[in-house]
Amino acid sequence: MNDWVSIIVVYLLLWWWFFLMALPIGVRAVEEPEEGHAASAPRRPHLWKKALGATIAALLGTILVNYVISANLFSFREAIKGW
Repeated sequence: MNDWVSIIVVYLLLWWWFFLMALPIGVRAVEEPEEGHAASAPRRPHLWKKALGATIAALLGTILVNYVISANLFSFREAIKGW
C-alpha cells in the first residue's frame, strides 16, 4: 500500500472509527442540569483525550494495515478465487 491517498483514507476511516467508539467511555451525566440543558448531557466528555487516543490508535492501525498489505499476508484476490 504505497499509495499515499490509500494510506490517508485508511487513517481517516480508522480515526473516526476509534473516536466514535471512545465517545461513550467514562461519560457521566450531570446530576442537576442547568435550565435549558439536556439531562443526559455529559459532565466532562474529555474530548481531547479521546481524540488523542483515536489519533494514536489510528496511526498504529494504519501501520498494521500497511504491513499486512505490503507483506502480502492476506490477499482478497486469492480469497475470492476460491469461491
